Amino acid sequence: MRDLSQAENLTAALDLLPRAQAAGYNAIVLSDSGLYRLDTAPDSYKAALLRLQREAEQHGLELIPAVMPIGYSGSILGRDPNLAEGLPVKDAPFIARDGTAVLAPNPQVSLPGGDFESVEDNRFAGWDWHDYPAQSTFADHRVMHSGQTSVRMEHIDEADPVHGHCRFMRAVKVSPYRQYHLSAWVKTESFERTSSAHMSVLAPTEKERSIGSRTLSIGRTQDWTQYHLVFNSLDWDEVRVYIGTWGGKGGKIWWDDVKLQEIGLMNVLRRPGCPVSVSSEDGTIYQEGRDFTPIHDPRLRPWETYHEPPIISLTSDSRIADGERLRVSYYHPLVIHQWQVMCCLSEPKLYDILRDQAEQVNDLLHPSTFFMQHDEIRVANRDKICQDRGLTPGQLLADNVRRCAQIIRDINPDAGVWVWSDMFDPMHNARDGYYLVNGTLVGSWEGLTPDIGIVNWANHLKGKNLQWFAERGHEQILAGYYDHEEWIIDEWLNAGEGLPGIGGAMYTTWENDYSDLQQWAALAWGTRDNIQLSGGQ
Repeated sequence: MRDLSQAENLTAALDLLPRAQAAGYNAIVLSDSGLYRLDTAPDSYKAALLRLQREAEQHGLELIPAVMPIGYSGSILGRDPNLAEGLPVKDAPFIARDGTAVLAPNPQVSLPGGDFESVEDNRFAGWDWHDYPAQSTFADHRVMHSGQTSVRMEHIDEADPVHGHCRFMRAVKVSPYRQYHLSAWVKTESFERTSSAHMSVLAPTEKERSIGSRTLSIGRTQDWTQYHLVFNSLDWDEVRVYIGTWGGKGGKIWWDDVKLQEIGLMNVLRRPGCPVSVSSEDGTIYQEGRDFTPIHDPRLRPWETYHEPPIISLTSDSRIADGERLRVSYYHPLVIHQWQVMCCLSEPKLYDILRDQAEQVNDLLHPSTFFMQHDEIRVANRDKICQDRGLTPGQLLADNVRRCAQIIRDINPDAGVWVWSDMFDPMHNARDGYYLVNGTLVGSWEGLTPDIGIVNWANHLKGKNLQWFAERGHEQILAGYYDHEEWIIDEWLNAGEGLPGIGGAMYTTWENDYSDLQQWAALAWGTRDNIQLSGGQ
């Protein structure tokens, strides 16, 4: 995952090769996001890729490039940010004023208690509840962002040694299918980085389905910093707003000036599958170009959490009267957690970009194996082009992975094709109720032909899903490790004993931590002499 345009990262990758060879590995997966812009990459970067491939081969290691970045779509959206999957905003209230149209929320939404000014005995008014008053939540009248009071959280692991919870929650009335902005100011002092601070918005379902969440990137000690979360209310008229820590430990964290407001047109998407409409309250449809200038967000960045939204500019001969109330509908992307944004599965331009990416990789590296990055696709089937197809998300994904695999076969018919397991696993993410996917993902696996290998990362299932994929004729690589202290690769392999197509295991780190490379290999397959792998993997 290292950026190989940096010399020190290339050196670190090359240093892994002899260690990997000695431990019995036979391939290295390249998921550097820069791989997808080879058309604009400098020659020095291409030379670095070729050197890594050449030296890997000298150590008996195949270099496997990652392509088709469907779940984490940064390289696609870097080429066209409008290809992000869009969530609908329906009939947002605007008002015409002095040649523009601006958002006019009705009713206004707010977050009473977000200033933390009303408090008695460390119990803060305006919130439905908060954890452990006077044990881990305290009124602080000396440290604040504004006003006279903030909330200070400390001794979190003492108040809740099991979970480390220290949270505030309030239910808020909202309008369905509107765009909202939650913000908060945060300060820390010796706050342990293993702790996690969150802003979350949940729908009031039985299991409180998340419709917006952000894990805050906070420093151990930092001054007041503002954080943002934008979400779509979807079909809910009430949401539950949470701030605080989950898994909190030592140190102090302060919160102040938590605000909630409706916004309009931030990161508005403009493509055929995400139409924009402006109408009067009596239903008159106004025309873009005639009544108002083309709507777009000049700061469109799907992965940017928040910026000031644009306004609508009226033309000089607009039929929209000053003071007229309008209804505006549009689509916008959503950031999941810190930076993940999904692409639309249905826009034709997507497949032009995917083909171009794969062709560039193939022309430079001529790989014998491709690894498709369908993984954690958390928003789907929300925009008009997807809805118009009348397919379930599972059917949309099946069609997508089928087309992606065909692109690779068109470019390199002899290459092996592998894909992550989770979005095609009924025991994992190929199910109902997955994040903000609109509908069921059941049946997504119908897009996989048996010759596509499965990189199975559901080690939490401890092998329960291995037989299901084996019966469908897929070879499997078990993607273990995952930077956890508990290694279960031996249990996992034991569960697959006797099943056809269990081809090996992959040391899978998301923290660039290769300190356990040899020790994990010894647990997974022992010495090089007793490796029994199928399919050359």
